[in-house]
Amino acid sequence: MKERRKIDLFGAITMLVISMAAFYLKNKLGVEMTGLSLQSFVHIGIGLFILGLIYTIMETKMQLPYFYGKCQSGGSNANSFVVMGIGAGLIGSSIASAVVITLVLIAVAIAIRMFMDKRYKEKNEIE
Repeated sequence: MKERRKIDLFGAITMLVISMAAFYLKNKLGVEMTGLSLQSFVHIGIGLFILGLIYTIMETKMQLPYFYGKCQSGGSNANSFVVMGIGAGLIGSSIASAVVITLVLIAVAIAIRMFMDKRYKEKNEIE
């Protein structure tokens, strides 16, 4: 289980860095380049965060390491923390709100991962 906690810590740091990059890009380039309103970015961010939570459940259930992707033609090797980080960065309206939202979402993601790990451990002890 210690390995899983290392993944959670590395993932939390990744999510914070990615969310700040997404926030910066959204505010500097996103609105001008896409013509979308800030509210549209919030909706996209929520969708990406939910997708990241689905990835989190899958990664935890399958006990995948942090780097688990295989090279894909036209695909992505991003794990759940990267997807959730992009979502969190798009949700924030100011740098302070983006940081707070990201920290709250990191706590939610890690809580889900810990719950899933505990459930996985209990299931394997029964069998």
